[in-house]
Parts: sequence; C-alpha cells; structure tokens
Amino acid sequence: MYRIPHNLNLDDIVNSQIQKICLGRYQVDFQFGSGRLITVYGNIEIFDQKTLVASWNEKSNWSTTTFQKLLNINIVSYEVINDRLLGIRFEGNLELHLHDSSDQYESIEIFPEIIII
Repeated sequence: MYRIPHNLNLDDIVNSQIQKICLGRYQVDFQFGSGRLITVYGNIEIFDQKTLVASWNEKSNWSTTTFQKLLNINIVSYEVINDRLLGIRFEGNLELHLHDSSDQYESIEIFPEIIII
C-alpha cells in the first residue's frame, strides 16, 4: 500500500537465519535470528535457482510446503528490487520475494521499527 522505501535498511538480517515461520489465516510471520520480525499480508514467492517453487496469498495459502526450506539457512543479502518487491537471498540459491501487492491495505509490517508498507 505504502510502497517499499528504496533505502530500507535490513542489514541485521544478513548472516542471520529465519528461525520461525508462523502461519496465520491472513498473514505469514518470519522471525529472524537477529530479532527482526517481518509480517506479510501480501503475496509471497520462493524461488530455488530462479525457479518458482512455492507461493502464498491470503486466499489460497501456501501452494506447497517448500517454504520450510527457508528455516535455518543463512541469509546472504537482501534487495529492494522495486517499490513493490523486496527480495531476500539465502545460501543455496533460495530467494524469498515479498510483495506490496495491495493499493488498499498494508502488505508488509517490519518490526521492531514498525515500518508499514
């Protein structure tokens, strides 16, 4: 809804891992070892070697259980790909895409700063 700022600083997640993935009816929470929490209400995609292997949206939930591969894998980088897409790269060629996919509702919340996108 509010777009992803180009200067978004998530440096603390690099060399960290996702320790928990919590599933709610309308959101997915990613808890990082650095203490950061990212809650996503918008669309989510997971790529393995550039091939889409899983996706999530609030209507159909996860397309596969492949999202579990993200647990306890080191994060090597992140990138604001554009103002609607945040990419997080993991060791082993996994990539997580978080989308700001709504013009009406919040798509992503980032804690502890409480950044709402």
